[in-house]
Amino acid sequence: MTYRLVSPDDVADLIPCGATVVSDGFTMMSVADEIYAQIERSFVEKGHPNGLTWVHAAGQSNRLAGLARIAHAGLVKRVVGPHWGLNPPMADLLGSNAVECVCLPQGQISTLYRTIAAGRPGQLSSVGLGTFVDPRVDGGRLNDLTKQNVAADEYVEIVNIDGREYLRYKPFAMNVGIIRGSRIDSFGNMSQEDDATILDSLAIAQAVHNQGGIVIAQVKEIVKPGDIMPRLVNVPGVLIDYVMVCSDPSAYHRQSSGFVPVDMNLISGYATPQNVEAAMAAAEISPERTMIGNRGVELVHPGDIINLGTGIPGDTIGVALAREKMLDRVTLTVESGIYGGIPLGGVDFGCALHPQAIISHPAQFDFYNGGGVDITFMGVGQVDGAGNVNVSAFAGKAVGCGGFMDIVDGAKRVCFLMKSKAHYPKWVERVDQLTFNGAASLDRGQEVFLCTEYYTLQLERKGWVVRSVDASATAREALALARLEQL
Repeated sequence: MTYRLVSPDDVADLIPCGATVVSDGFTMMSVADEIYAQIERSFVEKGHPNGLTWVHAAGQSNRLAGLARIAHAGLVKRVVGPHWGLNPPMADLLGSNAVECVCLPQGQISTLYRTIAAGRPGQLSSVGLGTFVDPRVDGGRLNDLTKQNVAADEYVEIVNIDGREYLRYKPFAMNVGIIRGSRIDSFGNMSQEDDATILDSLAIAQAVHNQGGIVIAQVKEIVKPGDIMPRLVNVPGVLIDYVMVCSDPSAYHRQSSGFVPVDMNLISGYATPQNVEAAMAAAEISPERTMIGNRGVELVHPGDIINLGTGIPGDTIGVALAREKMLDRVTLTVESGIYGGIPLGGVDFGCALHPQAIISHPAQFDFYNGGGVDITFMGVGQVDGAGNVNVSAFAGKAVGCGGFMDIVDGAKRVCFLMKSKAHYPKWVERVDQLTFNGAASLDRGQEVFLCTEYYTLQLERKGWVVRSVDASATAREALALARLEQL
């Protein structure tokens, strides 16, 4: 045995105060939730551990569990991550200046783990240029507390190579890695065959190990050597220091928020295109969302590789494609590494029923960053007349950019979907935070669109131009378009 077995009651004692902790997961997939719960319990009861810097490459919560458990001022000093939209307790802490917050693009954090593991001097990318991640803007610092204590270039800096600007995402120390597996053998070899995705566990373990830190794994069971086929080993035993067997997998080790460990529907049983199409076509979505999805699908070409963002895109585009009998003529993908199947939304976003293929989280972002997506559909927080979009911080909350920046940076066509009527104004004179730079997108040669229930716009150098308007548009929508022309 190369690892030490630790009980749930003792696992939090392994984490030093002031450490940088890096955890794996996506929504509630591959989340070592019992370890998080024990860390929270230990802090509340004993004040240990405290002062942590917590790094994560994707949102890891369902609003109540996952990283929502560590949303305590004092437990965490700083959070470095991409998204807190499904983690209201943490979003409130970050938005109220109770905890330092550095927001970096999801794909850049995911692939940076591999860069750190390999000992490379940093990671170069165009992702984030001209946005709030750019150190000439905010350097990813989302609140005033962070701007007071963290330099704009602590995590990213501008470099120039062959006359082109790039962001250099800098390596950082990683003291503790928290990962999750299905099974582990007595040599410490860990599999994840029951998980709905393949995320960052290997890169996290390699990076932490190579920096002299400790790796803690939450698993469902320990098995004999040979019980795990070598090709199913995601993390070799030499990289794992401590193992905690989950006391209640139904509570703390679910496939996703909505699926318990024994339910293999997410990752087994290939569904025919006809069955997937029938299931999507039967989905119940509101008339307004249906109209938005229908408008978006008008921009899809046969053969397209499509990325779906969370919210309206994930809820409507697959359904609209199914109803138009186009689903078998395109390929739907999700940033977690999913191809095909029936993408799920809400707190189960990131997985799919009956997917055709599952690749790793960083491999998917390599594909996206390199231009593999023909069209991506994204939601909108705020948009202005110049085509700038904010999805990361508004209404006093730190939401984060998620994988948005990585995906829109490489996609050939970008389509924003939004309801014309919302709880707060979507069209603004100037976005509160620059998550998408319209002018920079046009410089990259991308086509940019925006669809609501009633109209489709295209971004040009002079601003948004109306491509089409639904005949049923009301006077309210006509006024919105008139205001848009003024913007």
